[in-house]
Amino acid sequence: MSIVLYVGGSKDGEKGVMPYGFSKSRTMTEAGPEVYVERVLALETVGKVRVMALESLNESILVERICGHYAR
Repeated sequence: MSIVLYVGGSKDGEKGVMPYGFSKSRTMTEAGPEVYVERVLALETVGKVRVMALESLNESILVERICGHYAR
């Protein structure tokens, strides 16, 4: 199990636990289903991070959002 940060969608900014080997999760919301996919990114200030990002998020927006969460 590893701790991941959710980025985008209704879970934005929440921390969760994902089993190793799982790379996708789905959450039902009032607006419909949200699909999160695993992404591993290397950030200059933090190092390597594993996040569950909303599937439709653009990479540049994803990096911006992650940096914002770690700056808090």
